[in-house]
Order: sequence, then C-alpha cells, then structure tokens
Amino acid sequence: MRQLSLFDDRALTPAPVPLDGAAGLLAGDGAPAGQLDLFAQRTLRLSLAAEAVAAGELGEARRLLAEVAALRPADADVRRQADRVAALERQLGLAGSSASPAAALLEVARGLDPATGAFASLRRVLLRRVAEALRGAEGDDGRLEGQPPGYYWLEAGDVAEAHGSLARAAEARRSARTLCLLADAATSLGDPAARRLYLEALLRDPYDAALAAARDEGVRGLPDVARYELEIEEEPRAWSAPVGIVTGVLPPPLGLALDEVVSGAPLPGGPPRSPGQEEALARARRFVAALAAASSREARRSGEAVIEARRAMKQLAPALFAAYMARGSGALQSR
Repeated sequence: MRQLSLFDDRALTPAPVPLDGAAGLLAGDGAPAGQLDLFAQRTLRLSLAAEAVAAGELGEARRLLAEVAALRPADADVRRQADRVAALERQLGLAGSSASPAAALLEVARGLDPATGAFASLRRVLLRRVAEALRGAEGDDGRLEGQPPGYYWLEAGDVAEAHGSLARAAEARRSARTLCLLADAATSLGDPAARRLYLEALLRDPYDAALAAARDEGVRGLPDVARYELEIEEEPRAWSAPVGIVTGVLPPPLGLALDEVVSGAPLPGGPPRSPGQEEALARARRFVAALAAASSREARRSGEAVIEARRAMKQLAPALFAAYMARGSGALQSR
C-alpha cells in the first residue's frame, strides 16, 4: 500500500493564508475561535514545506515541519513526514559524497512515488540531478544502467534539455538507444524529424528495449502490424523498419546512409541478438535497401533496375512486397 503523505495533491503555490484565520478559511474544522490562528499557521507552514520538498530544499522543509510539530505536538502525521524528510535529507547527503553520485541519487529517486504531490516533484528534481551528475562525470554519451543522461532528463520532464543532450550523444555514438530517445524527445517537441530518427534506430537495432517504449504510438505498434496484419511471424520486430516504410508510418529511407546504418553488429552495451534475430534483421535490412534502390532516381531511369530490386523484395518478404505494390511505389518516392 502506498504511504499517504500530508503533501499529496497539495497545491505547490497556495494563496497566502491569513494567520488570524480570517475569511472562513478554516470554517468547519471545529476548532475554538481562539485557536484558529494556530490552525492557519499549520496550514501555511505545511504548504511552504510542500513547496520546499518539491524544490528539493529538504533542510527548509524539515525546519518548517519542526515548527508545525511545535504547534501540534500530538500530530502523528506531521512527525511521520518530518522523519521522512529528515531521512531523505540524510540519503541525499550520503549520495553527494558517494563514489558514484548519479547512481546513488537514482536509488533515492526510485523510492519516491512518481504519481502526484510534492514527493513526485522531488523525484523529478532528483532525476535532473542524476542527469547532471552523469553528464558531468561521463559526458552526454555516458551511461547509467544503460541509459544516457538525456533519458533521465526525459523522465524528469525536461524535454528540451533532453533533446539537446541526446543530440550531442548521437554525434558521439549513433546507437539505437540514443536515436530512439532522441526521437522520443523530438516527438514531444512536435519535431517532424522524429520519425526519421525512429527509422534509423529500427534499422540499427529493433531489439533495443527503448523502441518497445517509444513515445510515438504508431512506431511502437509496428511489430504488431508486422505480425498480425502482414502475418510476418519470423521475428516481426526485426521487420519493423520496412513495415513502417511500406505502411507510411515511417518515411522512405531516401538520404539515409544505409551502408553505414545496416552494416554493423550491435554496439557495445546493446542487447545481444540470437542467430535467428540476426538472420531476420539482415533480411529486413536487405528489403529496405532494395526498396531504396527501386525508389531511386537512377533506378527509375532503368526499368530493368526497378524490376531487379522489386524481385529481391518479393523474395525476401512476399506479403510485405504485396503491400508495397498495393500502396504504390510513387507514394514512397514523393515523400
């Protein structure tokens, strides 16, 4: 059961509460008239403590909760939250002096509820600090539990910061993980380049876990389209890129350096692939290369080249080739 908090769903920018309890702010609480100021002070200090927690200022939050406890010594909820804040403050102090501050901060962040309230805001603050610590130690292409700093900025909701960091990471290493996360950030920013990034990520490594959680629902659903609509049962995830191109979810591979994109084994740190996955991915990549060849200007000048490319596509994936022909190659060329 989730631990309830005095700060859950508390407004983080409350209107000032008069200390004399005027204007009926505390009406109905049953307190004697002479004690209204104490209840108003408690409400104000709890609101300020919630704001301090949300901003990561735990020392200030602890001080305010101590004041509330002094006003209401018998309030067990206040004592419990004061103890919680004090424990978090100690944890953060230890994290700052640890050998790996980013990892220690991440461990603290994981103990916080990501849903609502001041502690959810604190979680986002800590994830930003994780990203900053990781980038400071290893650069934008550093890794913590397989994730670059930009991932933690995305989790914290700082999409613009994440996009900048991930773009720099992609310059250093164009891994599927980095490209997919960069595409996620671009999707959140409404950048039309997002799906081209997803395409490259899928061609590099469709088995990377980041792609299974892509923020673009159409991209995320491509393995299901491959399996259930095109009946590609042989490693449907491997076929995500060509299926996305043929169905119009992804752009055509025009201008993409296919030789460089599709030639390599998984980068260090990426998930290993089975022989069956390797074979399926190699065939899917050849399909994309043939599709690009059939759609190129050079091929259109020579009908024989188009026929040869289409013959290769049909041999590699008959159902997908049929969908390609039904949709019309002109649509792919003009996009």
